[in-house]
Amino acid sequence: MARTDTALMPDISEAESARGYLGSVLRLTVDFLEQRGCKAQVKQKVSAATAALIDKPPFPFAWIAATPMDEMESALSLVAGREACVDLGLTAARKLGGSLIQPVLKMATALFGNTPVAVFQNLERFYAMVLKGMKFDYDAVAPREAVIRVRVEGARVPAALFDVTRGNLAYVFELCGVRGTVDPPEGIRCDDRGGEARYRVRWD
Repeated sequence: MARTDTALMPDISEAESARGYLGSVLRLTVDFLEQRGCKAQVKQKVSAATAALIDKPPFPFAWIAATPMDEMESALSLVAGREACVDLGLTAARKLGGSLIQPVLKMATALFGNTPVAVFQNLERFYAMVLKGMKFDYDAVAPREAVIRVRVEGARVPAALFDVTRGNLAYVFELCGVRGTVDPPEGIRCDDRGGEARYRVRWD
């Protein structure tokens, strides 16, 4: 899929409600935009409703529809580039992994082991605490290499989401104390059936 402006900044006014985020995710995204100095630029490219949430973020533990995050991620990609979205994903994972989802991370790693394989195979356990509507499949290629397949529910999934997810996945290596890489998303599909992409991951 060509990464045109249309793909990066889709019309998401009728986005499906199958996906949603915890308010804390939007709040840390606003903090990230402020730190990067692009909050004002992003606000100019989102809807009035999303701009209002940027100014007054929702309660941290309130669930919100995916539309505001979709708009903010798409706008960030337009004004700051794809790598900024990857950085957002890594920053969010660090903050949530060290606070909100830390108990579940500790429990899972205690049960299954503190290895990339164990964490990648249990991604849905962690994501479900802060995000609804994403599914993951783990396909081993070698002992330290795999393909992670991501499926996203709902129409009009923004392509920028897959760059943010790349940053999320990179946090797994930090969590496990190993060096690793997450390749850019491939096979990106964003249509009325939903969205999907795959990532090749490898570590030492």
